[in-house]
Amino acid sequence: MTSQGSISPVANLFPGVMKDINAELTELKKDPDESIILGISMAVVGNIVTTLGLNLQRYAHSRGDDPRVPYTAKRLWWLGVFCMVLGEFGNFAAYGFAPATLVAPLGAVSVVANAAIATAMLSEEFRTRDVAGTFLVIFGGAGLVYTSPRSEVKLDTRTLLAYIFSDIFFIYCGVLVLLFVAVLSVSRRYSARFVVTDLTLCAILGSWTVLATKGLSVSLRMTMLNEENAFKSWVVYVLIGVMAVTASFQIRFLNRAMRNFGTSQVISAFHLSKLP
Repeated sequence: MTSQGSISPVANLFPGVMKDINAELTELKKDPDESIILGISMAVVGNIVTTLGLNLQRYAHSRGDDPRVPYTAKRLWWLGVFCMVLGEFGNFAAYGFAPATLVAPLGAVSVVANAAIATAMLSEEFRTRDVAGTFLVIFGGAGLVYTSPRSEVKLDTRTLLAYIFSDIFFIYCGVLVLLFVAVLSVSRRYSARFVVTDLTLCAILGSWTVLATKGLSVSLRMTMLNEENAFKSWVVYVLIGVMAVTASFQIRFLNRAMRNFGTSQVISAFHLSKLP
């Protein structure tokens, strides 16, 4: 983020787009409309439903059907996708009512839920070290939630643009692109040996998904409360595109990981990679 009263060099590359960036950055206010309890509830329920969907997809991969039949032709797999989308919609809505630094750590709920669902549905062994790891996840997630801010800057379309055209955001995106290309170049060789290979790709894509989701959910909330018709701005449609593309590729890499490893490994590592 730029300092108050100065336009970032990046913003100067786009004349006319950020005319009032100085005013936007000096008039930032705390958002009084957030409902922390509602946001937490949506995130918790959403993560549980998402975990159920991921286990259904894994079950579709492991069934003893004709291996020549692709998993995308199985109804059970599509049921899992539906549950995953429904759960992520709950997470999406949560970002409109609570800070992202509070919602994201609640992904730890998925790790705990998966311990029960994977054991019951897939008969996966739940070892002593899994119990210890689950408790560590609970304590870590609770600590992150407890220390997360309970309010954040009130966003509108112009403030979103101020953040998007800041130098730090362009640097951040550049680093993510380089990391994604580097991991993708070796993913085919190592994805069957190391679960973190595909899940690292998911984590990188997920960072963009979270940012786009936060911006879009706030835009929807502003529109529904008649504070601003956010859909008159092009930035909303860019956010929709980023969210759709990154989420689609996450599903692809996540399913490749689930074909090679159990859900206890995949879901735990996947959701821990989403913690801030």
